[in-house]
Amino acid sequence: MLEDFRLKVFVSVAESGSFTAAAKALGVSQPAVSQNIGTLEKDLGVKLFRRAKGEVSLTGEGMAFKEYAERILYWYSVTGEMFGTDGKVVAGRNVRIAADPVVASYLLPGALSILTSARLELDFTISPVDPQRSTHRTVSNVPGSHFGTPEDSEVEITVSPSPETMDFEGEEKLVGVMDAVVVASPMNRSVCGAAVSDSDNQLTAKPFSTIAGIPVSNRFAVWEGYRRFLTPDLVARTCIVSASVEAVKSVVRESVSVLGIVPEMSVREEISGGRLLRMPISLPDYAYDVHFNPLPEFAGKTVCHLLRKTLKDKLLTI
Repeated sequence: MLEDFRLKVFVSVAESGSFTAAAKALGVSQPAVSQNIGTLEKDLGVKLFRRAKGEVSLTGEGMAFKEYAERILYWYSVTGEMFGTDGKVVAGRNVRIAADPVVASYLLPGALSILTSARLELDFTISPVDPQRSTHRTVSNVPGSHFGTPEDSEVEITVSPSPETMDFEGEEKLVGVMDAVVVASPMNRSVCGAAVSDSDNQLTAKPFSTIAGIPVSNRFAVWEGYRRFLTPDLVARTCIVSASVEAVKSVVRESVSVLGIVPEMSVREEISGGRLLRMPISLPDYAYDVHFNPLPEFAGKTVCHLLRKTLKDKLLTI
């Protein structure tokens, strides 16, 4: 049902808004595009597009399906690159990675497990490095630039506060954003009724939507990386600042009145398992950009390309 080409047709139509434009981009006839979309809609049992004169637009079901289609196509691509044309696994040697401690603890393990589970003949060495405290020389002013030497690592994965603007070199290194979230313990009855649920969306109204609206009986435990962003009113309500994300999470889990401000990637499992509750609070000013900085001689290798793509996908995983 979900053949590679049919998904490519769907994504092309969704992005171009036109059967004719999609046909031209794919090098096939317009009737072939229409036939593939019609078959896909029949197999799925839903309408993916609204048809109008000369253009089409995604339905609600189409928008939801597009997210899955793009992921499936991504994995088709990665699988093809992981294995050679004869079906042989691509070989390689040890890959040394220097990474921000949060990235090393919460992003890299999942990404590397995907690569190694494909039985690639690869092994990885991860060295957590804090660029702010590193004694390495800096070789560029670009946020997240490679600050070490070839002996240190083939690639460095660093984070820096998301700037309002970024130059081309910085955009070239960017692989995603490390968002911040506010979490609470299920035992915290003063806020648990406002926690994000499966039925929530961006338009869902909540009892509070800003930090200022959280009951004054609650205080905050904050990951140290966010200290620079704290406003005076939040500083006054902060009882713990720690460089250890795990320490912040532990305090919050055991407390009936402390909320945590931590990187979103660090609490996905706890939120999914119900051990922590996610509060409906947006903290865009607390975002960090994640930079992928390979050495030139490593950048052209297949494993570098796979690692970069897998990291981007893991950052987008909800």
